[in-house]
Amino acid sequence: MKNLSRRNFMRCVAAAAFAALFLFAGARPADSFAHTKDESIYLAGTWVKDEVGWRFFNQWNSTFPAGKWAEYQGNSYYFTDNGYMATGWHFINGCWYYFNPYEGKEEGSMVTGWVYDPDYGGWFYTNQIGILVTGWHKIDGFWYYFNPNSDGLLGIMAVSRVIDGSYVDASGRMNELP
Repeated sequence: MKNLSRRNFMRCVAAAAFAALFLFAGARPADSFAHTKDESIYLAGTWVKDEVGWRFFNQWNSTFPAGKWAEYQGNSYYFTDNGYMATGWHFINGCWYYFNPYEGKEEGSMVTGWVYDPDYGGWFYTNQIGILVTGWHKIDGFWYYFNPNSDGLLGIMAVSRVIDGSYVDASGRMNELP
């Protein structure tokens, strides 16, 4: 009888744990600190431009998205808290992203890969989910170093200097000393 009670107790505990996991696992969405397409809304509607910038009028609920990621025609966009499309550098959920600031079809779309920023006179790199990289990174078979310090030049690629005992040339690639 004692073994049967213990067995039933263990079954009840296991069932309660499973039920709690099943009921509460999806109750609160996991915090995401990087952009993923899963957290985006998908847009259907019309772009609207005014003196401040671009917004997107969502035809399904008659609103402008604000403080949200969105996907439109294969591109990722971020709409700031005032509902306008982000352009240039933006710090979102603890990460830096770059959005195309140039007028045209790709304006406002999140940029992945190499970014030349004329305001800083240098190159930056954003990974496959758009986050600015820092430190050493191997890109297309070559090592590059991106400033890890928040000194106003975070993420800028180092050129023509020695970093951690390794030389990076004028193209930013780790190389032999000249």
